[in-house]
Amino acid sequence: MEQIIIIDFPQNPSLNAVLSFCDKLFSIPPNKKLIIDFAHMGRIEPFSMIYVAKIIREYSKFNKYIWGRNHHDKNYAAHMGFFKAFYLDHGKEPGEAFGSSTYLPVTSWQLSDIEQEARDRWQPVQQIIEAKSEELAIKLTQQEDGNLVETITYSLREILRNILEHSESQTLWYCAQYWPQYHKAEIAILDSGKGIKNALAGNPHLKINTHSDAIQQALLPGISGKVFKGRKINRNDPWHNSGFGLYMTSRLCRNGGEFFICSGDHGILLNENGKTHFQLEHHFKGTAVKMVLSTDKLKKLENMLSSHREEGFKIAKQIKGVGFVSASAASLMLSKDFKT
Repeated sequence: MEQIIIIDFPQNPSLNAVLSFCDKLFSIPPNKKLIIDFAHMGRIEPFSMIYVAKIIREYSKFNKYIWGRNHHDKNYAAHMGFFKAFYLDHGKEPGEAFGSSTYLPVTSWQLSDIEQEARDRWQPVQQIIEAKSEELAIKLTQQEDGNLVETITYSLREILRNILEHSESQTLWYCAQYWPQYHKAEIAILDSGKGIKNALAGNPHLKINTHSDAIQQALLPGISGKVFKGRKINRNDPWHNSGFGLYMTSRLCRNGGEFFICSGDHGILLNENGKTHFQLEHHFKGTAVKMVLSTDKLKKLENMLSSHREEGFKIAKQIKGVGFVSASAASLMLSKDFKT
């Protein structure tokens, strides 16, 4: 009788635990009978849900013999669409739950639908993204305006713009939760595109050898795969990509929260304690972002962005003066900026 392999889903699906679980999953050879046991799974948060679901979907392309067990009492995850996001027949479909009560369920978007809506309305696609970001921020926070709505709208817009303009992905997934009593909001977004390393490959001024290099440079202000010295851009276009999106968003999150981004075989976590690197054995196809905002530390968005932008311009000037940025320089400048 063929052996059945059983792996336990982590009790506390923290970032470390989830990444380790995904590494373990991909260490199992294809076409081995596999059961994922959810018996001890505790409260799972947005990033863990969409990230794990994508990894299981990717793994299922190589192994058709996957089952789940002890998941029928996991009501929150089932309601959010977690299980059906990786084809396990339990709970709601992704996007089926009505996003209210300060959550946005696991949801998939076809980027072609956004582009079609832009054509139908004769508007730039970025303007459609802006409107959708604000709509999601209002639904998540149950507030019509204010610092929190503005900050979430801005953060969503910048990440969604990056995906649409750089990833070449056909779909994106998102999920979010706001906990007013804990002064915390988490937004998770991922795509299945070409990843950060390939997206930055078009910039001749960058020296990129690894996925770690690419992520560290993408987090610096003024770094873009489409806008660089010597390339013509329309400066009258308010939506032209300046390469500040990830930098500004990560700065907002690092004020009491955290920012995690991964692509390929590497991930970087930024918070008030510094920078942590993660080597991914399972190799993430595309880009995934986790944004956690400390809502009681948010000031007026305009003032926060002004401060971060001023610091960012100083750093960008140093980068452009060199002509290219080595991985070590990117790492040092990001750490220096963080301490500042």
